[in-house]
Amino acid sequence: MTALDDTLLEAVLRHDRQTVIAALVAVIALAWIWILLGAGTGMSAIGMILGADPDGMARLMAPAEWTAGYAGVMFTMWWVMMAAMMLPSAAPILLLFARINRKERSTGRPFIPTGVFAAGYLTAWGGFSVLATGAQWVLERLGLLSPMMATTSYWLGGAILLAAGIWQLTPIKGICLRHCRSPMGFLVQSWRPGRGGAFRMGLEHGSFCLGCCWFLMGLLFFGGIMNLFWIIGLAAFVLLEKTVPMGSWIGRIVGVGAAAWGVLLVATTTLTIAAPSEYRLEIVGAPTEGPGTTTVAVCFVHSSDNKPVERITIVEAKTDMGPAGMAEMSGKVAPIASDQPGVCRFRSKPGWPANGSWC
Repeated sequence: MTALDDTLLEAVLRHDRQTVIAALVAVIALAWIWILLGAGTGMSAIGMILGADPDGMARLMAPAEWTAGYAGVMFTMWWVMMAAMMLPSAAPILLLFARINRKERSTGRPFIPTGVFAAGYLTAWGGFSVLATGAQWVLERLGLLSPMMATTSYWLGGAILLAAGIWQLTPIKGICLRHCRSPMGFLVQSWRPGRGGAFRMGLEHGSFCLGCCWFLMGLLFFGGIMNLFWIIGLAAFVLLEKTVPMGSWIGRIVGVGAAAWGVLLVATTTLTIAAPSEYRLEIVGAPTEGPGTTTVAVCFVHSSDNKPVERITIVEAKTDMGPAGMAEMSGKVAPIASDQPGVCRFRSKPGWPANGSWC
């Protein structure tokens, strides 16, 4: 090969690289835009955080009716979310695959089999999305998932954290992570020609990434499936774990931290529930003042003799949506003046049902 041929090949490779990068950026950007718009839930992710849309919050808080159409929306939400979170860390192997394809074939468009490889990769995560949608349905049926799509059980939340942390330390996780961190090694060992081979390679590599990260994605049931902070945080962690030199050690450290958090959550929940409760709270009334606003009147009663407590100071009030701080996404609760001794009043925005949990 002459120097001119080398120059032409480098120019072609550079063009292919730019094409693949542009396609990746477009797909990832569209996926993140879809998440920010609410992924079909009827309310944007930003609106969920700020509570800026009372009507949207009211729709979201209503119990979901699991029709075939709703299940399809939830599956699409999961799959698009996986694409947004996982494709950035798959960029190195996609670019390398396109480069090898170009060197093997001096003519043609190597980014077409690269797209087929990416389709195989996303198919693996589509399988995960089916299972995640099924798990979401089961948890909602059991009352273990709030309308904000976060676990309502501290024990379940602790178990998810503990399991995810332990998985980070297992040999299977290490094997899957090595394949994800070594795109050249994977391509050399698993190379198959043709578009069918590209799809099978993408599916196989996606399966390794699924084995590496499936428990991490399960943490969304703890933090909130549409909690933007958790989605961004997990996506950033996956990218660091797969690409930076000390990524495997970062994964182990996070695993130890998650496991410790899970143990602490389970332990504190057990101790709290086992401890005797001196008072209990009773809701006196919950009139709705207007759209998105509810005033709740409550009184505190001695558990031993059922007598009301006439003097009490409210230090903090919040809605209890689960163990992951989802109350901040459901609205603010503020104490207001009361003209009745022993009765405390609170105003909640967006509106909160009278049978909600107050603490």
